[in-house]
Amino acid sequence: MSIPNILTIDVEDWFHICGIENQLPESAWNRLEARVLPNTRKILDLLHEFRARATFFVLGYVAEREPDLIREIKARGHEIATHGFHHRRVYTQSPDQFREDLVRALEVLSEITGSPAEGFRAPEWSIREDSLWALEILAGEGIRYDSSMAPLPVIGNPSYPTSPHRRMTRVGALWEFPPLVRETPFLNLPIGGGWGLRVFPYSLIRAAIRGLNRRGYPAVIFLHPREFDPRPPRIPLPLSRRFVLNARVKSTPERMRRLLEDFSFTSVEGYLEGLEMKPRLG
Repeated sequence: MSIPNILTIDVEDWFHICGIENQLPESAWNRLEARVLPNTRKILDLLHEFRARATFFVLGYVAEREPDLIREIKARGHEIATHGFHHRRVYTQSPDQFREDLVRALEVLSEITGSPAEGFRAPEWSIREDSLWALEILAGEGIRYDSSMAPLPVIGNPSYPTSPHRRMTRVGALWEFPPLVRETPFLNLPIGGGWGLRVFPYSLIRAAIRGLNRRGYPAVIFLHPREFDPRPPRIPLPLSRRFVLNARVKSTPERMRRLLEDFSFTSVEGYLEGLEMKPRLG
């Protein structure tokens, strides 16, 4: 039986970039051109063409400015989850600040959609060893699953599990959905989204998905609306940051189309519903 893979979209605008607060502070966001609406609709149209479902991790800031877009995403059959409100790395916040940001984001989404969001993804996969306390806050606020722990060096920890799994906290359990990586003897390669999905050979990505599926697990793919922008605004950034954001960015739509042709995709919600429907043994 084929395994449905999981497609996720981080609904944020082109200027929501971690680590450049000196160049683009939050106080300047309202003066910048918003481009998230047309780019997100390109993704929605592509998913409609292939009858695929996805989870949209919506930034609270975007939801407040574009509530009709969030309603459209839900009306087209996709899951709405939260990406926090201000697009701040978790480990740069105190627990109280993180909880306040999370609750504000959840309230905005609930008001727009009429139902609670059950999933969370931290900006830049920023739940790691120095911010694991965030998992307890998520569980305490009614979050059912998280997708914020990358089994990768620098942004996460290569020792983290590479497939969906359950994590226990003092206030309850959470599902954790890590991004697709290619495991090698030396390091894990970030092929599930961002620059890795665009730069590494498609054959490598396809083989990694098939390998994970053979083990009975879904692959988690992630995208951003700005990757579907043919002329994204450019700002002066360090070379490494420019590479992460812009390397082969124009290839994203074509690469996504190939994935949709080769694999079936659903939302995190849809995947968990499928697990619950499976008969239990014993």
